[in-house]
Amino acid sequence: MSWRLISETAKQKWGMSMEKNFKVTSNARNEAMFREATVFAGHLQVVEKELTQWQRDIDSSFTNIRNIMLSALPRVYEEGHNGLAVPSEPEPTMVGGDVQVEQLVSAAQETRKRLDVEVIQPIKQWMVAYRTIAERMRRLEALRLELDSRRRTVADLQGRCERVRANLGTTRAKGEVDMEITLRKMQHKEDKMQRTASQFQEMEQTVYNSLFTLIKDTSVLRDYAAAALLIVNECFSAGYASFNLEQVQYSTTAGAAAYPEANKYDPRVSEQLPSKPNTASGKAGRLGTGTPRSAAGFAEGDTGLAGKDFDQHGQGGGSAGYEYHDARVSHQDMVEGYPGARSNYWATAAAH
Repeated sequence: MSWRLISETAKQKWGMSMEKNFKVTSNARNEAMFREATVFAGHLQVVEKELTQWQRDIDSSFTNIRNIMLSALPRVYEEGHNGLAVPSEPEPTMVGGDVQVEQLVSAAQETRKRLDVEVIQPIKQWMVAYRTIAERMRRLEALRLELDSRRRTVADLQGRCERVRANLGTTRAKGEVDMEITLRKMQHKEDKMQRTASQFQEMEQTVYNSLFTLIKDTSVLRDYAAAALLIVNECFSAGYASFNLEQVQYSTTAGAAAYPEANKYDPRVSEQLPSKPNTASGKAGRLGTGTPRSAAGFAEGDTGLAGKDFDQHGQGGGSAGYEYHDARVSHQDMVEGYPGARSNYWATAAAH
């Protein structure tokens, strides 16, 4: 940072100036917009961190479930003739039985991919644009301080010219020389001040356009949050489907009522229990029917993330712009894995 900027910063920040009537150049609208955008950027960082944690948790959980399903059930042993324990079944039975364990792994992998492409990457694009504008704000502030410093210099030279002109009557010859030197210097400083003022006005407008676009694009975060929940919901639905429970009927509560003896396990008795139809109801009954609700509980005809049409570009040269592309989602799309609705994203149109 140059001495000019350091000096001007001290004058404005700590009031180290004798010019009481000097009014600093304003950048209030950009500072207010950037301040609120910074708060929102903090929220986005939290969302990105949570989504990344979701990816790790789902990977870990589904891998653990797969390993459990591939493990062996404990067997019943009887005393053999030679004193050795003899298992009731010659070969161990897997916990998962006919569970499609690889489908669990593929569901987790697909969820990681979709969260990254459809939600996390757009958030990262917004953050890149925010950091670009943050750098522009720093340059704009430096330009504002330089402009104010040059304004002070010109004002000081104008005051000196007035004093020289007032003393021309007493020291005319020397006064005219001083006047000419001061006027020439003042004109040079005024030219520099005007160029700096033009640069500041241009950059101030560019930053405003970029912030305007960035702030308008924040409205689609709601859709990305909904998309993330839908993707995760579909992941668990796919994991449930891998268990092939369509033909299985069970209920912990109804089973106890139908067979009171069931809690007192005895292989000889349990084999003699009469066959009785399952009377399960409620949540357990729905789970056993193999007909889980559609993703996120959407009813037929819902449009999912539809209804957000946004296309906002920055104005002026060098502004950062984004486009939001809407893709309508039908109920069938949601049930079949949300195809064709993966193009919702913030697309950077310009970053410089």
